[in-house]
Amino acid sequence: MTGKVQDAVREAVPAAMPLATPSGRGQFTIARYTTDALVLLLGVKQWPTRLPWRALEEIPDLLRGRDWVLIGSVYSHDSPRGSLDEHLKKYQKRATAGWVAVVLEKAAVITIDRSRPARIKLRPGW
Repeated sequence: MTGKVQDAVREAVPAAMPLATPSGRGQFTIARYTTDALVLLLGVKQWPTRLPWRALEEIPDLLRGRDWVLIGSVYSHDSPRGSLDEHLKKYQKRATAGWVAVVLEKAAVITIDRSRPARIKLRPGW
């Protein structure tokens, strides 16, 4: 059985669709969807990065009742406390928060404030 976030992402973002990073300086794609994960192709070398659906399904609860939350994507094992990056690094030790934020924005789960530092907020109805 799929979750609400997974259904929204699969419906809104076809695999191989070019997506821009939050800064707009780079591109990435979703390589494929599996029953338990989505696989992103990140960076210039299109490095495959697997994120379990469970990590994405937990994001609405992470954001619910909060105002703006830092994306906080850093290339380090440390992350800003309470950020999307901190949450996602429980599942994948790479800086994936910016890319995940774009996918969730396309799926109408969140809104991104791209001013620095970039932040996200849960959309109404989630």
